[in-house]
Amino acid sequence: MEPKDQQLMVALRIRPLSEAELEEGATIIAHKVGDQAVVLMDPSEDPEDTLRAHRSRERTFIFDRVFDQHSTQEDVYSTTIRRLVEGVISGYNATVFAYGPSGAGKTHTMLGMDAEPGIYLQTLTDLFQAIEETRDHMDYCVSMSYLEIMQLLTKGNRQRTQEPTATNKTSSRSHAVLQVTVCQRRRSPDLAEEVHLGKLFMVDLAGSERASQTQNRGKRMKEGAHINRSLLALGNCINALSEKGSRTQYVNFRDSKLTRLLKDALGGNSHTVMIAHISPASSSFEESRTTLLYAYRAKNIKTRVKRNLLNVSYRIAQYTDVISDLRREIEHLKSKIEKQEKNKSEPGIPDVQGRVEKIYLHGTCSHLQMNKIRAQLIGAFKEQMEMRHSLVELENTNLELHVDLYRHLLTIADWEQGKSDLHMQRDQSELEKDEELAGTDGEDVPEEPQEVAVTTEEVNLLLAEHQKTSALKAGLEQRLALARQKASKMETLLPAQVTSEDQREVLRLLCRAHELEVENTELRADSLRCKTLLCQKDLVIQHCHQHRRLCEQLIRGQWQLMQDSGVQVPEALERQYRLYFRELGEGTLDRLLLLHSRMASSLQVSLTPCTPVCRYEV
Repeated sequence: MEPKDQQLMVALRIRPLSEAELEEGATIIAHKVGDQAVVLMDPSEDPEDTLRAHRSRERTFIFDRVFDQHSTQEDVYSTTIRRLVEGVISGYNATVFAYGPSGAGKTHTMLGMDAEPGIYLQTLTDLFQAIEETRDHMDYCVSMSYLEIMQLLTKGNRQRTQEPTATNKTSSRSHAVLQVTVCQRRRSPDLAEEVHLGKLFMVDLAGSERASQTQNRGKRMKEGAHINRSLLALGNCINALSEKGSRTQYVNFRDSKLTRLLKDALGGNSHTVMIAHISPASSSFEESRTTLLYAYRAKNIKTRVKRNLLNVSYRIAQYTDVISDLRREIEHLKSKIEKQEKNKSEPGIPDVQGRVEKIYLHGTCSHLQMNKIRAQLIGAFKEQMEMRHSLVELENTNLELHVDLYRHLLTIADWEQGKSDLHMQRDQSELEKDEELAGTDGEDVPEEPQEVAVTTEEVNLLLAEHQKTSALKAGLEQRLALARQKASKMETLLPAQVTSEDQREVLRLLCRAHELEVENTELRADSLRCKTLLCQKDLVIQHCHQHRRLCEQLIRGQWQLMQDSGVQVPEALERQYRLYFRELGEGTLDRLLLLHSRMASSLQVSLTPCTPVCRYEV
């Protein structure tokens, strides 16, 4: 699915006047107008002051949605957040964060109270209800269960620092973040590899504040300084992202941990909702005005949203290796069965009868021992298969790291190439002038941009992660080798513990299980191969379709230009133009593309194999 540009949704919530504000005689200066507008009055205006008559700071702001003191928690949630839950389950990322000055009602909106739960609880309730409704044909893996989430919320809010200030008796002294990860896959085995991974971030930011108003001293003043510094970095990122047509290609998300956390939410792969909070009191005019300005600028931010679909087309090679290993084991087991059949025909009848009498005397013990050995062999086989699939997963992780590493190295290479091209394009006179200005060195090396420096750091992190994954893979390969040795040892000791007939039965069972697993893996690999080919064809057709659209625009423009200019067109060329426009009007090519799309969809469904599941019960 192609990524889509999404506008960041910005909502505004105006809380009621507090008791302290009523006692000090504050007036209401923020008024909701309709569902999307708010008017912020200037409390310093004086109708008798003729000098400031034309310097009013009254402003009107337009947002996606505005809530006043009469709006409930359910109104805020249903209008802004509820639509994100379905997207998270389908594999999209979503972020909601509360922004505003201290004491504006952010924590009330996010956490709420027992009688009026906030966005945290309402979102999680709808999330698990939606999971329950589709549980019949979908499997889900959530990073935490519902009870654990509530316990962590309670525990986290106990540990979250809150201290009274002059502006807010329960002022949050830290940023609170709740992350929920939902992994969705179909129950049918044939589609088990198509995994949708959605992430939901819910952020309750600490409020900006002024030391003169909060009257903080010592440790609380330092905390306020850190809070303001992180919020200032967030504001700088919002300003940079909201500038239309700006030449700035790099937004400094690394100024604070807060902006690093919200990087994807502001400019990456996420549906994002920003809920700004202000106080309507005249005493909070400056804080409300600053918050409204930042929120208004955030409306211009766009994110590029795409579904997080795990691409498994590169697993075909790993499945082929697994098939080869299983085939070798099958041949080995078949050869042992043939060898035992041959050994059985060589001894005389008295030996066979003696062994049968021996088995009859120890029938009960032999039966129990046979079941035990059978269970051990099947357990060893299952353990080997699980480790083989784990190796495939680790190899896929390494391939993903390689892709990310290649993308970052390509960014660095582009910068190096651009620097080289710029140097080659310079005129000789400019080079001589630069050498004179540079001094005796005669070198002018452009400074490395911050984007390249960040990319270099990301490359180092990816290399470290690759080393970690490689170490895990080496450990797993060692465990697999030990498991194979253990199974081989069991096969060696088997003839001395059970009769020849029982041994052949166990070996046939193990051989059949291996054959079923090979067939299972082959079908999955064939299905992935066909799907990969279809995806590649669709991608090529899509690019050709885009190129055709561009050519159509060029041909139409050229024809219109020749018609408007009165240019004499040769008869053969005009005939070709007429033929082209007739085919375009009939829509022949569009119908062919539509037919191909429908046939490809039906073919993809028909190619999905019904994967046999190997049952290990005997």
